[in-house]
Amino acid sequence: MASKTLVTTTLAALALAAAMTGCKGSEPAATTTNASGEAVDVAGTIKAREANFKAIGKANKAAKSALEAGTPDFAAVSAAATSIQTDAGKIVDLFPKGSGKESGEKTQALPTIWEKPAEFKAAAEKLATAAGALKTAADAKDAKAATAAMGEIGGACKGCHDTFREKKQ
Repeated sequence: MASKTLVTTTLAALALAAAMTGCKGSEPAATTTNASGEAVDVAGTIKAREANFKAIGKANKAAKSALEAGTPDFAAVSAAATSIQTDAGKIVDLFPKGSGKESGEKTQALPTIWEKPAEFKAAAEKLATAAGALKTAADAKDAKAATAAMGEIGGACKGCHDTFREKKQ
């Protein structure tokens, strides 16, 4: 009798814990596959790409501040440019098919990303190229060229957002 009470108590505790944590039972997390055919957790992928874009924004802001200082901090601009270039190289892989709105996850990614993959890849490469130009200019301590490269980075970001990202309300 004691073991039946223990089982009933354990099941009740599990049910309560599931209810309190918002558990949806055995509903699986949304998944898709990457280019290698490996399973990918969509929610995790979306979080990773959001973090990647936040890192690009943070590095862009750091580069701008370092460049606009009374005496430009070219070492900081160069480091930020390297970060932007590295993170720009990750963009395409962070958008596997099935990781858009059809996954049921919250994302601002438009279907155009998967409908026009060559254009999306070119947009990411444009950002990486602009970041490379910024690094070259910073390493040469050329403020005029660095400022122009910052404009190219801004244009690459805007172009991609205008084409591939849902407008914020």
